[in-house]
Amino acid sequence: MSQPSAVEVDPVERKQALRTQRLAIALAVYAPCALLLYLVEWFGFLPGGFTLVWAGLFAGANLLFFLLIRSRLNLRFADPSMTMAQMSVAIAAVALILYHAQAARGALLMFLPVIVVFGVLQLSTAQVLVMGALAVLTYAAVILLLAINRPASVDLRLEWVQWIALTATLAVLCALVGYMSGVRQRLSQSLRTIRDMAQHDALTGAFNRHHLADTLEREIGRCERASPAFLALMVDIDHFKRINDRHGHLVGDEVLRLVAQEIRAALRKSDYVARYGGEEFVVLMAAADPASSPAACERLRARIARMVAPQLAGEPVTVSIGGAAYREGDTAASLLERADTALYRAKHGGRNRVELDLSAAADADAQPPRI
Repeated sequence: MSQPSAVEVDPVERKQALRTQRLAIALAVYAPCALLLYLVEWFGFLPGGFTLVWAGLFAGANLLFFLLIRSRLNLRFADPSMTMAQMSVAIAAVALILYHAQAARGALLMFLPVIVVFGVLQLSTAQVLVMGALAVLTYAAVILLLAINRPASVDLRLEWVQWIALTATLAVLCALVGYMSGVRQRLSQSLRTIRDMAQHDALTGAFNRHHLADTLEREIGRCERASPAFLALMVDIDHFKRINDRHGHLVGDEVLRLVAQEIRAALRKSDYVARYGGEEFVVLMAAADPASSPAACERLRARIARMVAPQLAGEPVTVSIGGAAYREGDTAASLLERADTALYRAKHGGRNRVELDLSAAADADAQPPRI
């Protein structure tokens, strides 16, 4: 059975898709830059053919980033998103422009702040400051190279004034971007917390009834696509009202937590547990081999029967389990209804026992067709 407790898309693949989207955003920024460079080249401020060479070089660099993501080699890096690496490549791209841009250099300095803003998607404040410092030092290096290689064609006073203005601008921008990045990270954490609270029962930590409904629909849809069937179990704590009456609701709550803990410990990674309501839990288990299902359910029942609840002073805690295997045409409601019927038999058969409806599919197949 697929892991119903997880989102259908692998979390790693989801992050990889997000990284690809961020790379696409970076490429989308390169496109208007290339158009602007072509215009600057057309006006004669850049050498002929510069834009084509520039675009080819940095398209190749971003293709490398794309291949690293597609091959999953980026997962070996400390930062799988490679944000700082992508920003460093972009800063190098701007440095190449600035070195050749002649009198248009000052206008094209605006590319550097744009690169720093890109850091809000992933970087911490300290990392944003590092990238801002790299941008400032890169422009300083360009000025020095121009002073060495083209002293007659550059006004160093103007270049250093522009460098001071860029430094001041990036100092303010880095602080703002770092603050925004921190806010984004706190917001993301809050959203994760809210999502977790919306999917889990606050008392037991098991999934809640709303999440169970979505998971059942997904599992039924999977079975309709000819995947192996699964087993839905209803697990009900025996004489739970008596526990509450004798020991109080706080002890009853602790018993619920302990039972949920034992159920999770007994299940495989691919299995699933949700609190259905009150003292009832629903467990979804793989049932590729129906003959092995009774033994698995019996192990679960026996494990809980061995559980020790200190607050009960030796009083045992047992559960009754009713289960039904998915059959073609089942809905979430019909499947749970058959499991509940099996649970009713377990309760009236003496409690602390397992009753399963595994022959339902065979019985359904044996029915004559309706005319």
